[in-house]
Amino acid sequence: MKKTSVLEVMTQIRDLLLHQAEIWTIDTFCTYTGFEKSYVYKMTSQKKIPHYKTPGGKTIMFKRAEVIEYMTSNRIKTRVELDNEANAILKLKK
Repeated sequence: MKKTSVLEVMTQIRDLLLHQAEIWTIDTFCTYTGFEKSYVYKMTSQKKIPHYKTPGGKTIMFKRAEVIEYMTSNRIKTRVELDNEANAILKLKK
């Protein structure tokens, strides 16, 4: 069994608490998504992900709910769902 240091546990707890916040910094966004900062900056500059800037325009912020919606927006259908759709189309053609 791997021994976990107190610092590692505290870091994990901090990350969990940060992920519960409604407004995220780019660091929290990167921790949650696993994306690199440079990739996130590129995506925000191309307006591919919903984000906000502070009034001075220097800090990028994200709404937690929008990040979750964005990350789950490309759902892949299951084999059963695809089969059901195919069967429905075939029934309409008969």
